Amino acid sequence: MSLNTTALGSLDLRGYRTGQSLMSHARALSRADAAAFAALDGAGVPAALARDLGRALDIPPRHFFRDVLGTNRSAAEKKATTNEALPAAGGRVALALLRLLGRAEEAAGRGNGTSPTGFDTARWLGRWIEQPQPTLGGRPPAELLGGPDGLESVLRVLEALDGSDFR
Repeated sequence: MSLNTTALGSLDLRGYRTGQSLMSHARALSRADAAAFAALDGAGVPAALARDLGRALDIPPRHFFRDVLGTNRSAAEKKATTNEALPAAGGRVALALLRLLGRAEEAAGRGNGTSPTGFDTARWLGRWIEQPQPTLGGRPPAELLGGPDGLESVLRVLEALDGSDFR
């Protein structure tokens, strides 16, 4: 599949390397349109980005790769060292998580425009996606991210939170 760079704009993740800012990618992806999101999905998500995202979310690697992304940890770690992309399904969930991270940062800063001092948005999100949410039928957000409408449902719940939920 060829990469639609017009839709993608500056969101090309193919060149991601460990040490780059996940938050800058999350911010850019948080408001990307459907065409840009689809282009990123089609281009593939670097395994190194997913590995760094799991670390930022403070989710144990085995659980993150197997249960959250639905992929093999050792294969993903190997792909990270050789600058390869994740399998499509795992990459799609990683993109969804990156988008959620950008939106969570925005939601945490509602009211004053900045996140609470010392607040670790990524770590908070890593905990939140694992907690059953009544508005999602008692399911944790992480279970829904691979489904066709799951991301949109999770985004609606996240955006309904107010600043006091980010503690």
